[in-house]
Amino acid sequence: MTTFCTNRIVALVASALLANAAPIYAQSQDSLSLSLEERLARLEAQLQKVQDNSRSLLKAPAIHGIIRGKAEYQPDMDKARFEVRNARLSAEGTLTKRSAYKVEIDLCDESAIKMKDAWVRLMPLDHFRATIGQQRMPFSIDAHRNPSAQYFANRSFIAKQVGDMRDVGFQLGYDFYASNAGRKIASLDAGLFNGSNLDNQKTAWFSSPGYSARLQLYPIRNVMIAPSIQHQAIADRKAHYTSLDLGAYYDNGSWHIEAEYLRKHYSHDAFDDCNAINSMVIYKQRIKNKKAFLSSISYLVKYDYMDNHSDGKKGFKEGTSQLVLTDAERHRLTAGITFSVNNPLFPTDIRLNYENYRYPHHGTPKESEQDKLVAEVMIRF
Repeated sequence: MTTFCTNRIVALVASALLANAAPIYAQSQDSLSLSLEERLARLEAQLQKVQDNSRSLLKAPAIHGIIRGKAEYQPDMDKARFEVRNARLSAEGTLTKRSAYKVEIDLCDESAIKMKDAWVRLMPLDHFRATIGQQRMPFSIDAHRNPSAQYFANRSFIAKQVGDMRDVGFQLGYDFYASNAGRKIASLDAGLFNGSNLDNQKTAWFSSPGYSARLQLYPIRNVMIAPSIQHQAIADRKAHYTSLDLGAYYDNGSWHIEAEYLRKHYSHDAFDDCNAINSMVIYKQRIKNKKAFLSSISYLVKYDYMDNHSDGKKGFKEGTSQLVLTDAERHRLTAGITFSVNNPLFPTDIRLNYENYRYPHHGTPKESEQDKLVAEVMIRF
């Protein structure tokens, strides 16, 4: 018993002296009048405080991921296919109380390995953040969603063709709170970016950067309104566009109602302005039986539209300053049902969607953008 007590004293004293010698020295005179057990308890409390402070300064990274496997059938082609749409892994955390980081990679983004996010962040003031690295530009509602937060098996035209943009740059953000209730009432994010040179950063020198900004307003409970703007260079920086977007949604946990409008203007009439719309209504029916296989069933309807569009990747029409058409004008109506599996550790969704396309003015659909049935299983962790 004496040996155990002695070893305990030696271990505790050594640890506490190494970690926090000054406070212990200041208290040493008082400790002389305490009993052995009281001194041991004080040392243990001091050591626990040091360990808690160390954990608050450096936390282990949080590992997240998403896997989406799907099957699609297109009646017009009378053909089907299987696809792994995403297999993402991310690590994020805090290095100190005032800094953070995130790295995210997709091992199967349309059969390719792609780096998605790689940034570091400083937070010198409460509610303020400064981020540098590769990141999604602050723009739009649906285009800013991670695949783990999407409601349908396939992204909207705004999220995939017209408004989707990641880039390397520097971004500032600030959250505003109501002083009386502590409720967030707005978030503002804005940044400067290389401009359409994500895959070739060594040659991303620019004289005029790309920029993007988004304001998220929360005027009342369950409502968010988000105006945003984005400017980028395309076609090897020989053309530019500026996009304006306004979106809003209502979400009370059972109903989600959302609408978004985007207008993309090309400088020097390089292409006709492109308008895009995305709207959806979702109702989630929760299952009260905690032992049931499903936790909820969601019923979904979405309508989205886009004008003729050019992303600039095919350059200009030969001998002209007009960009080549990338995506033909189209309408799409999607109906679906989502079964959410009762698994809090690994949230799992089973999605069944039917997409109906309409191409006016004899637009030519791409091979994978026609009427289709989609069955998808998505697991998040």
